[in-house]
Amino acid sequence: MKRVFVAISALLVVFAWTTTATKPAGKGYDCEAAKRSLKPCTDYLSGGFSAGGPPAACCEGVKELKASATTKDERRAACKCIKEAVTHLPNFVQGRAISLPRMCRLDLGFPISKNADCNKLTP
Repeated sequence: MKRVFVAISALLVVFAWTTTATKPAGKGYDCEAAKRSLKPCTDYLSGGFSAGGPPAACCEGVKELKASATTKDERRAACKCIKEAVTHLPNFVQGRAISLPRMCRLDLGFPISKNADCNKLTP
């Protein structure tokens, strides 16, 4: 009985470790989730909300974006995703995009820019 308990316990530990330590096979960075997190910023990045900076919901989205990209590879993927997304924003204001993380009081780890070089990110 003791051997069965030890074997089952070991299997449960291995199962718990593998399910929390790895991402599902075939799944990469969730670009669509990243875009959704910045959706509250679209008016600000398109020239709206001129007084007072970005709305609180926008800064919450930037925080979500930062939390979703914790590794260098994820930041690179997020950078590429957001770079592509902002090219489709009408009246995109580059200066606001570049200063957005600072306005939200955090370091995103990559610039929000149409011209970002996502392959040259700092660790």
